[in-house]
Amino acid sequence: MRRLIPLLAALALAAAAAPVSAQSGFALKGHFLFNESTAKDADRDQEIPSEDGFSLGAELVLPMKIGVGVSAYANGRAREADLETQSFGVLAEANYFFDLPIVPVTPYVGVHAGLGRMTYDDVGDTTPEIEDSRTQLGFQLGVRWQLTRMFGIDAQYRRMSDSASGDQSPDLERNQVLVGVTLF
Repeated sequence: MRRLIPLLAALALAAAAAPVSAQSGFALKGHFLFNESTAKDADRDQEIPSEDGFSLGAELVLPMKIGVGVSAYANGRAREADLETQSFGVLAEANYFFDLPIVPVTPYVGVHAGLGRMTYDDVGDTTPEIEDSRTQLGFQLGVRWQLTRMFGIDAQYRRMSDSASGDQSPDLERNQVLVGVTLF
């Protein structure tokens, strides 16, 4: 019996260390969102201010390694969310996941389209002038580290283009970095 306990412990450690590939099925996602520019930078470089924020979403990863989902993001803190004064957006996205043998990390690439609202309070007296609502197109590159079959850690780079609307300026384009968790 004494020899069986170390053997069982070694098997448990080996199973825990075995790589887990990207999961398929329904998932909930939550991320911290880091924007390229902030309101403090807007006066200096004359670009749209974008404070850091948070993102929540849902995703369905199909067996063919294509994930489709929807996510919403807002600038500012989650505890201080206010739909009347806070900038926010809703994105529909599609990602393709690449399975790597042996390692529990799955890179992915994707595209997104969305709608959102930028408040004039965020912009102040900076240029370019914008309308209150905005459309968004872009792409994302990311990696998901699947720690267990139900829990993954995501890191994503997202290129946001708000110039999809004819009267928006290309100056509204920006980069976002998202870091968060995915629960299957």
